Amino acid sequence: MLTMTISKTDFYLEMISKSHEAFREFLSHLSEDILDWRVHEYTSTVRELIEHVIQDQMWIVNYIVDNKEKRYKLPKEISNMLIEDIVEVYDESITAIEKKLVKINNLNLNVERSYKGQSLTVEDWLFEYIHHLNKHCGEINIAHTTWKRNERALNS
Repeated sequence: MLTMTISKTDFYLEMISKSHEAFREFLSHLSEDILDWRVHEYTSTVRELIEHVIQDQMWIVNYIVDNKEKRYKLPKEISNMLIEDIVEVYDESITAIEKKLVKINNLNLNVERSYKGQSLTVEDWLFEYIHHLNKHCGEINIAHTTWKRNERALNS
């Protein structure tokens, strides 16, 4: 029996790549009508959540790779974009992120990165990256499900 193992770093990078693919696929199936909708007045719109994900994913990568906090501004304003254009912005951001993530192979996963007095290892930051993306994907999914239920209720 042939058993192959991959390094921890390669495993995390593969998990991140799969999370990117899943989030992108999810985005590409959203309706235009939901983008500026919010579950209630105190939550972000779906568009704002997407923008937050893109910005913070790059912020976290900058922290992991460069050990510094760099604000990240989207290269394009997405406030009036159609979903296909938002997916294109997401793709551009992920391409830039994945280029940076390749540098993780040269980092020790146990090296610490401190942020606001809290120390996390590079490995923990990788978990944070994955968690952040999946958490917000879940929030968008909840908004999508609620929106669809509201639409069905209005149409019945």
